[in-house]
Amino acid sequence: MGKRKCKRIIKVSLENKKKLEEIFQCSDRMVMKALCFESQTLLARKIQHTAREEMGGWIEAAIPEEEIFYDTQEGGERFMRQYFGNGAVIEISLNTGGGKITFKGEPRYSYEEVLVSDIPTLQNYARNLK
Repeated sequence: MGKRKCKRIIKVSLENKKKLEEIFQCSDRMVMKALCFESQTLLARKIQHTAREEMGGWIEAAIPEEEIFYDTQEGGERFMRQYFGNGAVIEISLNTGGGKITFKGEPRYSYEEVLVSDIPTLQNYARNLK
C-alpha cells in the first residue's frame, strides 16, 4: 500500500491497522479510507471509533508548510517573517508595525501599520499569489 496524502488522518500502528482489518473483516484499503476520513459509511465510522477509543489513535492534520521566523537586526529592529511555499514572504516590523509582502523577491504590497486582525487577510493574499 503506497503513501497517501490525507488532510486528516487517525494515526495508529501498522499492527493496529491489521487488527482493524480482522475485527471488521475488511480490506486494508477500507481501513485507510476510514482513517483518512475519505469514507463516512457506518463501517468507516466504526473503524474510526475503534481506532481512537480502543487503540489509542490520534488525529493528525496536514497543513501547508508556512514557516514563521522572528529576527532582530543589528540596530535592534525586530521582524517577523512568514515564508510560503509559493515564494511569497510577509515581513512585519515588530517595532513600527509596517511591512511588506514580496513574491519571488518582487514587492507586491506594503503597509504602514498592520493590526493582528489584519494578518489572516495578508496571509491569504500571500498564499494565493501566482
